[in-house]
Amino acid sequence: MTNTSFSNTQEIRNKYITVSEITQKIAGVLAQEIGYIYIKGEISNLKFHQSGHRYFSLKDENAQISCVMWKSRPLNYEISDGMTVVIYGSINVYPTKGTYNINVYSLKPEGRGALYQAFEELKYKLEKLGYFDKRIKKSIPNNIYNIGVSTSPTGAAIQDIFSTIKRRLPLATIYFRPTTVQGDTAAPDIVQAIEELNQTPSDVIIIGRGGGSLEDLWAYNMESVANAIHNSNKPIISAVGHETDYSISDFTADLRAPTPTAAAEFATPITINDISNEIDNAHSFIITKINNLIDNYKGILYSDYIKNIHRSLLDNIRNNNKTIEDKLLFLNHNIENTINLKKLQINNLDKQYQISNPLAPFDNGFALLKHNNKIINQKQPLSDFDIIDIVRKDNITKAKIIK
Repeated sequence: MTNTSFSNTQEIRNKYITVSEITQKIAGVLAQEIGYIYIKGEISNLKFHQSGHRYFSLKDENAQISCVMWKSRPLNYEISDGMTVVIYGSINVYPTKGTYNINVYSLKPEGRGALYQAFEELKYKLEKLGYFDKRIKKSIPNNIYNIGVSTSPTGAAIQDIFSTIKRRLPLATIYFRPTTVQGDTAAPDIVQAIEELNQTPSDVIIIGRGGGSLEDLWAYNMESVANAIHNSNKPIISAVGHETDYSISDFTADLRAPTPTAAAEFATPITINDISNEIDNAHSFIITKINNLIDNYKGILYSDYIKNIHRSLLDNIRNNNKTIEDKLLFLNHNIENTINLKKLQINNLDKQYQISNPLAPFDNGFALLKHNNKIINQKQPLSDFDIIDIVRKDNITKAKIIK
């Protein structure tokens, strides 16, 4: 029996195409007819290649299709077999193997239940690895003057953090790393921000953002972010969302803050008021200490001074007593000599006086002749007078001259 399809060999040669050509046609048709597409399915046969690429199948109850998500494509959710997801990608045809798959650009768990499932699975995994163990948590220092901050440059969170720090501790230096906190690039940027802030002088690092839906906060539920927090050399305070929101970052961080404002308060355990009070107390303590020392030294100095004064006074008294005694002896000697000298001089003067005293002859019986109170010298003859006075030592007698 002859196959009619090959009855005309030349005609066949004019119509056939190569495998490469048909593969290209298939790829063209798929690209034109399908292009970029959203596909919902369940993950199975998930494999993480050492290069960082992710390979898996997406299936439903009737079919499955191979998928690849390259390392360069950010994955904002932890995925596992059995998770229902929606992927966005395009058809890839591999001519060498005659196969095709979906080149996945983004992936999102389907429904809130799937997100919670992913959250709980990662939480369970990290808890088993000891990421949440309080014994490995780094303590927040008491004296903090350098604070690293990773959050969005827009929104209320950054304003709350900055205003709280400046109000409580204006002396603090803030190392701010603007960070993408939502979307496909958020998790890698948060990881990079933590690594960069570890290179600053920061004493503590705050990471977080304001409130939002579970999807909005999902970057802080990524294993890569948890690894960065776990491997940080500096203590990290996590403040993601509102007080009721809990993230993987909160569990992994060294301290969880219910709000960004609370995180800033935790990062400033000592405020400017505390420092001011401490300075006042230190000042009072120093003044009291100095006054006590002064009083003690004054007592010592005063005691020594009194002793020295007493000793000096005694020495001076002894020296002065000796001087006085010496001077008294000298003075007594001089007085005695002076008195004796004066006595001698008086005796000599007395002798001279006795010699020169005109009344001295009276003592020997001599008398003085006067006339009209004038002394009659020996050259005048008595015959010149009628009556004369005879003056003796004790009396005067008048005498009449008989011629």
